[in-house]
Amino acid sequence: MRKTDHISKFTVVVALVMAIIAFVLGSAAFTPSLVLAVIALPLAIACSYFGVWRLSTITVYWAIAAFITVPISRNLHIEVDTSLVILGVAGLMLSTFLYINYERTKPVG
Repeated sequence: MRKTDHISKFTVVVALVMAIIAFVLGSAAFTPSLVLAVIALPLAIACSYFGVWRLSTITVYWAIAAFITVPISRNLHIEVDTSLVILGVAGLMLSTFLYINYERTKPVG
């Protein structure tokens, strides 16, 4: 992996914010907020090659979750809000796991 630079880190943080906004606002199918997820997904994938793979992984998760919330709720016959909560909790667990992993591997000193 390449060394992380500030431009790729800033880019993936912007993509992460866009993906989370798309997830929160995307409770209705085909809303304009899904455009944010469409933009965030390739940015996150591109930034993963520049050393910010943890943030990229979280961003990809939130962008995909923004897309699959409504289809999952239709296929499982549950409320959209329930699928948002389930995917949100799973995303927070993934984020927490990757952050703990980052803290363990961070050099001391």
